[in-house]
Amino acid sequence: MAKKNANNLSISKGTPLPLGVTIMPNGINFAVSLPYTENCKLNLYHSLTGELIESIKLDSNYQIGSVFSVILKDKNKYSNCEYMYQINELETLDPYVKMITGKEIYGKRLSLEEKQKVRGIVVEDEAWSEDSLLQIPFHELIIYKLHVRGFTKHDSSKVEHKGTFLGLVEKIPYLLELGINCVQLMPIYEYNEIIEQSGFTSDKINYWGYAKENYYFAPKSSYAANPKQANLELKTVIEAFHKNGIEVIMEMHFETGTNYGLIQDCLRFWHLVYHIDGFCFNSEKVPTTILATDPILSKVKLLTQGWDLNQIYPKEYEPKFKNLAEYNLGYSIDTKRFLRGDEEQVSAFANRVSRNENKCAVINFITNHDGFTLMDLFSYDYKHNEDNGENNNDGPKYNYSWNCGVEGHTNKKKIIDIRKKMIRNTLTTLLFSQGTPLLLAGDEFGFSQKGNNNPYCQDNEITWLNWNLLESNKGIFVFLQELIRIRKQHPILHRTDSLRSMDYISCGFPDISFHSVKAWRHDSSYYNRMLGIMLSGKYVFINRKENDCSFYLIFNMHWEKHHFDLPYLSLGMKWYSLLNTEIDSTVLKNDINENEAIDEIVPISNQKQIELAARSIVVLIGK
Repeated sequence: MAKKNANNLSISKGTPLPLGVTIMPNGINFAVSLPYTENCKLNLYHSLTGELIESIKLDSNYQIGSVFSVILKDKNKYSNCEYMYQINELETLDPYVKMITGKEIYGKRLSLEEKQKVRGIVVEDEAWSEDSLLQIPFHELIIYKLHVRGFTKHDSSKVEHKGTFLGLVEKIPYLLELGINCVQLMPIYEYNEIIEQSGFTSDKINYWGYAKENYYFAPKSSYAANPKQANLELKTVIEAFHKNGIEVIMEMHFETGTNYGLIQDCLRFWHLVYHIDGFCFNSEKVPTTILATDPILSKVKLLTQGWDLNQIYPKEYEPKFKNLAEYNLGYSIDTKRFLRGDEEQVSAFANRVSRNENKCAVINFITNHDGFTLMDLFSYDYKHNEDNGENNNDGPKYNYSWNCGVEGHTNKKKIIDIRKKMIRNTLTTLLFSQGTPLLLAGDEFGFSQKGNNNPYCQDNEITWLNWNLLESNKGIFVFLQELIRIRKQHPILHRTDSLRSMDYISCGFPDISFHSVKAWRHDSSYYNRMLGIMLSGKYVFINRKENDCSFYLIFNMHWEKHHFDLPYLSLGMKWYSLLNTEIDSTVLKNDINENEAIDEIVPISNQKQIELAARSIVVLIGK
């Protein structure tokens, strides 16, 4: 039964779940878990004047377990008001707060008075009428990782709403032109971007967003063109992505000690309220098995370093919709070492590019936010993090990079040509590997961070994408665009299941086979730097009657040219050249599977052997 308090406010005992603020038919429900206090108040403030409207003592009458909950009956009066919880004499934000006021300016260090005005806002979770989840299978995804602010903050982005959620919408045509169907967003929830340093008046910026102070249910207001409506703006962005066939994955950085119940509630909230398609999180601090078996999240993509699949699925069970994915750092290390020409890397590399799993997906990336960009990977031998103010002692020590003969920027054409060839090698490897490819924003047009492999505190032109490079490095963009198109058209390049290295359909060829300069002989010796991978198209159908083409991927990462014997094909079939990374061409050969006559594409003259230049990749199609 509702009762009146001293100010004639109609309140009653609320429901302890869900935690946070929920607008219900009979009023506004406030629920907060405070296991270590019995002296708590709910303070309500006017949204315009900031004046304290009500202060409600939360005593045992409103308590179930460690949760205090009340329902305020006057929804019209208290909707959109500000609120805080007061424990003894100190006010604190609700861990489940869904909108925050007072943090509208990115990177601003707040005064004591301004900090006291940082409060939660009562908002309603409005239902979406038309938006629906895409549920694109992992094997069909092309993931593009970006930082919301850095993606469009630079003047060269030419967007109206620079560095904001709406800026992403303006770049959707660009993403579609490249061939992207999934974006992975670095943290977009409220986090404290100020790294306060004792004794310093000028503080560092936590640009990446992997912070210690986080409010996981609230979209970051300083990322919104209209900070007062960050929640509505973010929904507009996600709906726009979905309408254009692009999924949205959120990165979540949970600090040590974060309550497991909060983590589970958080992911459910973003999925149900904002229609987020997936989450990438740090497995060592998250209850991975609980999340993997959560029925609400069973169709939500979950990405992390590893899964105990034996605890999640019965032994013989294979899910029809793979929603779990391994975030594969090992792929990055082994691929960079092989492409650089390190010794004893062939076997590890062969396993990485061919690896797929039946129970979970495998996310492959070569560059990521922590480490060199793709251009820097072949421009620097050493990290250059001096701008971070830590005497270059921060950041990864091992980059597995190669400067191609000159450290940093150069005007020498020979060096520039080698670097661009190595970039083509890297992109070809990533897009023609079996797992799901993940691209780092800016790599498609040669963005450089000047050798900084840990720009976590750089909110400036070191990390803001310079879109002018799209014109000067147009060849990289077009090359990647064509690789994506080819990958999408040929299911043999993105199988749904694991490859067995066996002829299990009695067609005369295994599904995958490994070769060296001699066909059908895999050379795993420590000094070998050459590899051939044949994918038999007989194992994959592109329609009811037609098999996919066979592919032969030939890697020569030696610093000398080599001749490779070609594996035989079925009677009447021939090898055709699709691409050669030695050639700086912005347009690849027309795809054989398009509606163009096969006679227009000439088979290679020598069907038994082919020469590869030093540090190059050739891709052949068997038809």
